Amino acid sequence: MFTERFQFSPVLAGKRLRLEQIEKKDAPSLLAMLSDPIVMKYVTQGSFFSFSKSRRVAAELLNTRRPDSIHYGIWLPETEGPIGVVSLQNIRQERRDAMIGYMLDRSYWHQGLATEALGLLLRYAFSELHLQRVEGRCHAVNSASERVMQKNGMVLERTLNQKRMFFAAPLEMKIYSLTDQQFLAQNSAGAENDGKH
Repeated sequence: MFTERFQFSPVLAGKRLRLEQIEKKDAPSLLAMLSDPIVMKYVTQGSFFSFSKSRRVAAELLNTRRPDSIHYGIWLPETEGPIGVVSLQNIRQERRDAMIGYMLDRSYWHQGLATEALGLLLRYAFSELHLQRVEGRCHAVNSASERVMQKNGMVLERTLNQKRMFFAAPLEMKIYSLTDQQFLAQNSAGAENDGKH
């Protein structure tokens, strides 16, 4: 069962950061990050910023009872709290698929940290949880988020125009995906290239 594995999911260690499940003690760090309107602009798909929305998102991230989601905090060696979150959401056991999500404190943008964190999560998703497909979405204008997925081998499937509130322009979203077979092929090719040097 996914839920049993989530309950005891490991720490995932990368070159510069580690991923650990976030806990209630991490709420202040999460709220500080989610109180940034620019961060929230992309988390809530461009809707109007409010602190009540920030609190609702933080509560959702801290909810460990949902069987279809796991949220990892992103830690650097020198930080006491998480500087971001990377998630597997809407996991469907029967289809072996999930959505990915990620956000980072704006102080740490443009350093490749989200790319590394997502790479660790994708490896865990395919190698340990044995998912067959993951999907990610980003605003069409959010080129930085798009690059995070591209650098992890995710492939653009389609662009979606989502209707919003009355009078608001449709929101253009880009849909990326990665399958277990694509992940395996990319990592096999990477290992071969490393062996040639």
